[in-house]
Amino acid sequence: MENNIKKLIDHCSVCHGFTCHQLEQLLQENQGFIKNYKKGSSIFTETERPTRFFILIDGKVNILRNTLNGKRILMTTIENVGDIFGEVYLFIHKEQYEMTAEAVEDSVVLELSNHIFTESFPNSPQLSETLRNNLLHIFAHKAYLLSRKVQMLSTSNIREKIAWYLIEHQKKDGSLEGNFKREYMADYMNVTRPSLSRELSNMQKEGILSLHGRNIIIKNQEKLESYLL
Repeated sequence: MENNIKKLIDHCSVCHGFTCHQLEQLLQENQGFIKNYKKGSSIFTETERPTRFFILIDGKVNILRNTLNGKRILMTTIENVGDIFGEVYLFIHKEQYEMTAEAVEDSVVLELSNHIFTESFPNSPQLSETLRNNLLHIFAHKAYLLSRKVQMLSTSNIREKIAWYLIEHQKKDGSLEGNFKREYMADYMNVTRPSLSRELSNMQKEGILSLHGRNIIIKNQEKLESYLL
């Protein structure tokens, strides 16, 4: 329990500003609990009524949606410690979840009741207020990222999408470092992986960028930014 609480304090934006003792106190008042899920088990399903939200402590979770024909569509994967999911349903008055959350591997999840956002806790009113403010910040950040993604998806061709993606992930000094997975990039940009790889290779031949395994180095910033016009 102590190690899981420490992970949340270190990695979860919802828990920003808390000490381990304060978070444990708030969980006790809210009847929050940490639960282990085996690989393949459901955390919540489309038929359940939303009464909780979830924070990943360890493992990996897929968010899936079932079509009328029975096909399962992968919407997103929750794999970073401290990532929250299922929270939006607590505020839009849906009668049931529209998606299913399933553990891809053995996972550990913190579950919190929706009462933490609608009630005041007499022994820790400041902590519950801090938690609500943290969630508002997370919602604002998600809305910002979504607007950026919509802007990227509205571009007319794959090269413009790549330019938006790379510039979005640059650091303030203009550098671009990281473990860029082609599968993730293709899913994010809603393009096929072969098309993405082909266009990245073309951009490398033109001297715009350089590919080194999963690393991408920008060689011509001016040319890259020209695709945003």
